[in-house]
Amino acid sequence: MVGGSLAGLSAANWLRASGWDVVVLERSATPLADQGAGIVLHPSTTRLLTERAGIPWTSIGVGVSHLRYLDRSGQVVADRGCRYRFSAYGALYRALRDLFQESGGTFLPGVTVAGARSSEEGAAVVDAAGSEMAAALVVGADGVRSTVRRFVDPTAGAVTAGYVAWRGVADEATLPVEVLQPMVDAITYTILERSHVLTYPIAMGDGSLVRNWVWYRNLRHPDELADILVDRHGVQRDLSVPAGAVRDELVADLVREGTRVLPPQLAALVASTAAPFIQVVTDVFPATLARGRVCLVGDAGFVARPHAAAGTAKAAEEARLLSQALGRPGTDVQRALSRWAGVAEPAARELVARSRLAGERAQVQGTWRIGEPLPFGLRRAGDSEC
Repeated sequence: MVGGSLAGLSAANWLRASGWDVVVLERSATPLADQGAGIVLHPSTTRLLTERAGIPWTSIGVGVSHLRYLDRSGQVVADRGCRYRFSAYGALYRALRDLFQESGGTFLPGVTVAGARSSEEGAAVVDAAGSEMAAALVVGADGVRSTVRRFVDPTAGAVTAGYVAWRGVADEATLPVEVLQPMVDAITYTILERSHVLTYPIAMGDGSLVRNWVWYRNLRHPDELADILVDRHGVQRDLSVPAGAVRDELVADLVREGTRVLPPQLAALVASTAAPFIQVVTDVFPATLARGRVCLVGDAGFVARPHAAAGTAKAAEEARLLSQALGRPGTDVQRALSRWAGVAEPAARELVARSRLAGERAQVQGTWRIGEPLPFGLRRAGDSEC
């Protein structure tokens, strides 16, 4: 398993449950950091924990029962029922990693994989020093910058969408009651001129809640992306700038623009965030998810824009289906991967297309209307509700 984040740990746990001996190779030498990124807990996301491990979703999540839209003045202009659940990246990561280690799986941090290969006899990964590690199967779960993808489809890469997601979290205890009031028990949206912003609570896994927000902003000119991806240390980033690394002048500009165009409650939320971060919105559309004895799950394969809120669910479901296709150790791996790809690829292509349409409606066409149901869903809009 190449990659020890959510996709890799989901696949590792499902394969361990089927009896496979799994070694996870993670580039980071330390446990992955939680930037406070919010995750919608689709039923596919929590199935492994709730059904296999008996862990209640409430130990890592929080639910809301309202979808609210605010206008620019901060008034609630639409309010409908919903049943969404949310968690923080860190809470889900820790639960999946603990489960994998308890199962007897091997987790090796600080290993940089430079490539993969496959033959009729087996597969292998190659590390940065040129050493090989042999396996019956290599699963690439190494994210949007995947090195394993280069073996499966060397032509596939991230294509930017023309806008970025500014994200952050704020401690609800620091926010005035009048700021929080329209957000209570809700996921809250505001539709702007070819832009939109949303906020919802996330559970940190230790009993505490914070307020997560995402603001999608179009790039104003062709050179803007390269500029905002230069961090406070002068390093040119590629697809994201993590919390604490965004330049002060960019954060100040964000706060000023929030005061000008956002509802006062959301402007206060953005302004109270100590360390917002930036993610470039992209599509990745590989020709296939499997080649020989090597396959891709999660963002190492297809990457959908965040608007369907199903990236983590896609990874979890691909992992479950992979385990199901492979069955017990000793199976014909290449035939199993072909069966799996025949199911996983059409579903991923449809999700990418549906998420792209939602983004184009909001950020380009300006046709997302106040009060609309959300496009959240793995197989179809609405199936993320629990």
